Amino acid sequence: MIPFDRDRALDILNNATARLTARAYIREMSREFSLKPSQAKKVLKSLVDSQDVAYQDLYGSTYVMEGFSKPVRITDRFFILPPDVASIAGPNDMDIRISPGISFGTGHHPTTRLCLAALDKLFFSEGQTDHLQGGKAGDIGTGSGVLAIAACLAGMSQCTAWETDPNAVSEARRNVAANGLEKRINVIHDIMAPQDLGLSLVMANLRFPTLKQIAPDIYSILVPGGNLIISGVRAWEMDNLKTHYGAMGFSMDWEREEKLWGALTLTKTH
Repeated sequence: MIPFDRDRALDILNNATARLTARAYIREMSREFSLKPSQAKKVLKSLVDSQDVAYQDLYGSTYVMEGFSKPVRITDRFFILPPDVASIAGPNDMDIRISPGISFGTGHHPTTRLCLAALDKLFFSEGQTDHLQGGKAGDIGTGSGVLAIAACLAGMSQCTAWETDPNAVSEARRNVAANGLEKRINVIHDIMAPQDLGLSLVMANLRFPTLKQIAPDIYSILVPGGNLIISGVRAWEMDNLKTHYGAMGFSMDWEREEKLWGALTLTKTH
């Protein structure tokens, strides 16, 4: 038996700043577990055999991604599962059906889980939902569309989802259709531009520099008292981001960290 820790092996994928080829993943596991390359290669094979990871072809290269072949419970309310897999959700659970693809957002990465945890708290904690139910939402950099879908399943009437990657746009639209939300979610192939949208909720799972840059635009599209969920930041970037958004007129309601990633829920105070 080759000594390795499954969760730590998967963390290598989740914490990588770029997609890993099989060779790069083997190299990282060799370093993490002090294994010979031949041993790390056997570990990769065992992870593939157990469907914990899978190979993904993208733009002529092959990468390793965490497997996605069964329902994954993300929060007390939300499951993520492929479209053709039977639901195991209970009466109070919500299924989000996402096709495995190149887009970000199948529930494995900590930032996706953190955003869904924030949505769970906003919508299902006592006394939190009155101003959100039936309101309009926005999802900036929607990726797979998972957050837009979750927001509408939780109670938002409509969601505008912006995405600049044409492949992600196609996949997001397919996922929206798989959840029967074509009439409520509009996936737009463009950047989010500042405008008077009057949104009650905005979600942005983006990297730290982008979140700082677009803060004024986010402010412009939210109604007073509207909620903002942001993630995609490292734990050590959280204080800087809180200060930046606080100076603009946002108050912080909730924060959480997971595996050195962080997320915040804020309210536009004026």
